[in-house]
Amino acid sequence: MKHLIYVVPTGSDTISTEIPLSLNAADLLTIMGWENEHECVYDYLLTPLQIEGIEKLTSLVFPKNASLYLACDA
Repeated sequence: MKHLIYVVPTGSDTISTEIPLSLNAADLLTIMGWENEHECVYDYLLTPLQIEGIEKLTSLVFPKNASLYLACDA
């Protein structure tokens, strides 16, 4: 499964960018608060703390004026 971040600019309801992540579900368990890896198949609106955790894990910096969603592309 491939994970990615959907970027939805503030005031919009359209995805402007998809950012692929080179992480697996096990990498995201703690950050996302999942009980098991099967929870990764849904889309999640990320909290600021989750965004910070993923940024640290990936060394990426995500857009700030947007809603960010973690998605899984099976």
